[in-house]
Amino acid sequence: MDLAQKFEIHYHLLDKSHSMNAFVKNKCEAEFLAVANEVAEILGVHLVWESQALEEGGIREIWVAIGSNNSQIALIISVLALIWSTVPQTDQELVDLQKEETRLSIEEKKLEIEKLKKELEKEAPSQEALKSASKIANDSYKVVTRRSNFYKSISGCEKVYQVGFSSLDIESRHLGYERIVESSDFRKFIVTSNELKPLEIKSARIEIVSPVLKEGKAKWKGIYEGEHISFSMDDREFKSAVLSRQISFKNGSEIVCVLLIHKKVDELGEVVTSGYSVDVVLENIESGLSKETPQGKRYLHTQKLLEAQIDLFGDTNV
Repeated sequence: MDLAQKFEIHYHLLDKSHSMNAFVKNKCEAEFLAVANEVAEILGVHLVWESQALEEGGIREIWVAIGSNNSQIALIISVLALIWSTVPQTDQELVDLQKEETRLSIEEKKLEIEKLKKELEKEAPSQEALKSASKIANDSYKVVTRRSNFYKSISGCEKVYQVGFSSLDIESRHLGYERIVESSDFRKFIVTSNELKPLEIKSARIEIVSPVLKEGKAKWKGIYEGEHISFSMDDREFKSAVLSRQISFKNGSEIVCVLLIHKKVDELGEVVTSGYSVDVVLENIESGLSKETPQGKRYLHTQKLLEAQIDLFGDTNV
């Protein structure tokens, strides 16, 4: 049985052309290699990619995978063919990847990868192995983001009306059919939002360095866990009390609050902190003395009711 050793990207061009925008092509190359390297790293396979001479028929790019295990190489190439050609059925919201029912836990991934490695030591990748590996790879922010970058770039090149992906053997013979993505489907791969669900810290202690004492959207400044941060004060009651001088601040003043740490995925697929906001101020601490706020009292009461409801009826997803 011939195993896949090469991967082909075929840009189908209008008017039987054999040239395309160099900047777009270079960008697509970079995004492909980023995804290919990420998939190999996720699955624990060491590979080096070499570029083979371009072929005509539109533009055909062939990438040769160099590694020590041919079955592992074949698996990576088959996974890449699926990743690049399977059109998403829903909008590509990165936040979907955070849903517990769709994401594999770190431990589950480790177990699946170990199982795959053992299988590939003995035989060629099975359909079950391919499905499992694709699930693991598609769970990666980097894979989804860099694939989105690829299709966003190619969407701007009107000459490309299709892009095809193929697995090749060592002699550059096609294994199976070319997987085609029509230009009308390019947009379906493009991520529509890079914002992730905020991380909620339910009892964060912040030293106030610089409060905002007038109306506007200016950020407060404080110290949280030894780090200087700027944050939005979204607790209207607390904000109103500060503006009306009911609450004042001195050196060392602190608040205990519900802090939201906002996250997003950057263009490289890395999760980064994009900002901070205080949702509810629970306590105001002055000269070491803590005073519970009315809204903090209401918040804690509501949380106790929710916890009691969960204990009584189970997880209600509230």
